Amino acid sequence: MPGPPALTRYVALGASDAVGFNASISCDGPANAAGTRPQRSEPLDCPNGTGYVPRLARLLPGPVELINLGRSGAVLSPAMQALREGIPANLLQDQVPRIPPNADLIAIWVGGNDTNAIVFAAAQRALQGEDPLAFIERQIQQFAADYQTLLQAVHARAPQARLAVANLPNFALIPLGQQQPSSLRRLLALVSVGLSQRAINPLSQQGIPVVDLLCDPRSYRRESFFPGPLADGFHPNDRGYADLAEAFLRALQQPVPPQNRCPPFSDVGSLSPEALAALGKAELSSSSFPAAELNPPGPGKKEET
Repeated sequence: MPGPPALTRYVALGASDAVGFNASISCDGPANAAGTRPQRSEPLDCPNGTGYVPRLARLLPGPVELINLGRSGAVLSPAMQALREGIPANLLQDQVPRIPPNADLIAIWVGGNDTNAIVFAAAQRALQGEDPLAFIERQIQQFAADYQTLLQAVHARAPQARLAVANLPNFALIPLGQQQPSSLRRLLALVSVGLSQRAINPLSQQGIPVVDLLCDPRSYRRESFFPGPLADGFHPNDRGYADLAEAFLRALQQPVPPQNRCPPFSDVGSLSPEALAALGKAELSSSSFPAAELNPPGPGKKEET
């Protein structure tokens, strides 16, 4: 007589999306229930959460033990964390050491805060009259190298675990990105598409399923962000998180290599001398797109309609 189904120990690594920022039932502390800014705390044990992590746990077959290690504001690595003051954590140092060695599945979505940090640092260099393009190129290479280090550390920590990762949308085309000045939008596209195409998508060649958010039209529709209790045009709402959980499940069950080109989503445009000059004149503040993750909407912010 067959025994009971095997338990799946599912570990989530990531940032605010992992803990369900803007979900109707967040796993990032009780503040979200009151419509206020969630506390940056350890993820709650919330099996009924409506972010993508608990949704995926409910979609997986058989009994599942969920270990959500996500933290709002996190980036990939110490090198990414050093780009900007105030970044609270990185996956390599703060999440990987807490992976249980008997983990069966590890799902990773990281790069949104890294994009913001790279863009902000590049824009600061433009403000100082420097060419930001060489800096961006170095950061894309650094992110790719750090991602390989992350995967090696994950494998060393939990050698039997299956892995799945997600790439990034073109952040110039999501609702918050579309509100930015054209010069900043070009940087957002250059960085987010570059990280997807050159750092994350190649992981499929290592046998790791890659959820292709870059080329998924659902990544850009307004209904995936609004309405939501903390809607900001950057974090998905319940509908967006449901689509993301389903995409992770599909990638685990039937992996398909991600597309590297899928116009218009993969288009990055070019930074002409005029665009660089405009970027050098742009005002960067705590309310700009690159600060969205570190400065989420405060209490009482109304949703856009």
